Amino acid sequence: MARSTAPQPTGTKVVADWTALMPGDFVTVLESYTVPYSGWIDDLTEDGSIIWLVRAFGGGRRMFFRENGDIITVEAP
Repeated sequence: MARSTAPQPTGTKVVADWTALMPGDFVTVLESYTVPYSGWIDDLTEDGSIIWLVRAFGGGRRMFFRENGDIITVEAP
């Protein structure tokens, strides 16, 4: 039986522990559970309470706060 070369479906998973993120990780931040911002982690605080995101497509750099209830998701294989 031949192996399938079709792309496998992927999904997203919520990152509960922001300290697990590293600069360069590609993520999507859901602000107020509705507005998505995708981009690369530029930096984060040691305790993971704040991240700086360089937004995709030239959207600039933006700061997000865990205490505001923002949700970070990453692609999961």
